Amino acid sequence: MKISIIIPCYKAAGTLRRAVESALNGAPEDLELLLVEDGSPDDTGVLCDELAALDARITALHRPNGGAGAARNTGLEAARGDWILFLDADDELLSGLWQALEAVAVTDEEMILFGLRRQSTGGDVTVPLPEGRYRGLASLQSVLPALLFDTGLLAAPYPKLFRRSAIGTLRFDETLKINEDVLFNILFLQKTTAIYWLCGVYYKQNDVGDSLSRSLRGDLLDAEAVTRPALETLLVQNGLDPAPYLYTSRVRACLNQYGLLTGCRGTLSFRQRRALFARILADRDARAALTDRLRRDPNRLLAIPYRIGVACRWPGLLAAYTLAKQRFL
Repeated sequence: MKISIIIPCYKAAGTLRRAVESALNGAPEDLELLLVEDGSPDDTGVLCDELAALDARITALHRPNGGAGAARNTGLEAARGDWILFLDADDELLSGLWQALEAVAVTDEEMILFGLRRQSTGGDVTVPLPEGRYRGLASLQSVLPALLFDTGLLAAPYPKLFRRSAIGTLRFDETLKINEDVLFNILFLQKTTAIYWLCGVYYKQNDVGDSLSRSLRGDLLDAEAVTRPALETLLVQNGLDPAPYLYTSRVRACLNQYGLLTGCRGTLSFRQRRALFARILADRDARAALTDRLRRDPNRLLAIPYRIGVACRWPGLLAAYTLAKQRFL
């Protein structure tokens, strides 16, 4: 199998060389490694050209800044491999992947899925499945919630290989700033009849920098609303009851947005915060989940305003309290 690796590169001068070296370690001679420099203001573009000059398997592509989705799309247009593997410029492939893939007896599967290691936790992320072929999502039903939500293995653009012919004209939505990768995966899975689960951990996610969990942003609810209809279509298509999955998707988005608003510093105004809290509190299931979480909060004194705000459905109180905490604590 000929594989094309696509690495979107933006402000990656400090990590890109490590990512490239990990990809080339033990890689086959017909590997195609596409470095897509996304209008980076630092020396990333120069480094891409330097790395490409050192190995004939590497191609450097340059484009105006458009985000990771746009960079991946540029890579997809240029890729010529039978399989596509997306690698982030600050992540790594782990040793043994190429040898494991050589032993895989793939027939008509459109996706090869494997485990990853998260630097933030130091643990391996995988699921208890025997290695082999799984036809349709219904055959993965016992671990599907974990694959979609708990581990994110199916939702992320990594750690997996996509059959390029199955991707076809599908591309990342360049208008989305978040969840464009989740939407891409869901739409790809709508076209997927079989997945090969490769036992082993072959991707390292170096998620200790400026990650979503450390950044205050207010678009998580909108992003989930975009992906939810596609997820529902996918589940119905595979003969699965979408209700529990859509419940989990919606409530998790609310809890994650609440967590960012209450735990991160940022520039969101009182009005923006109030509007987001209002949307969260309007969701009965999210309120119940928040009430349960606050009941178990060990910082009982600091949690009192949150408990009152959630119980009374006062988004203004929550917005004011988060701004006050950010200013004085």
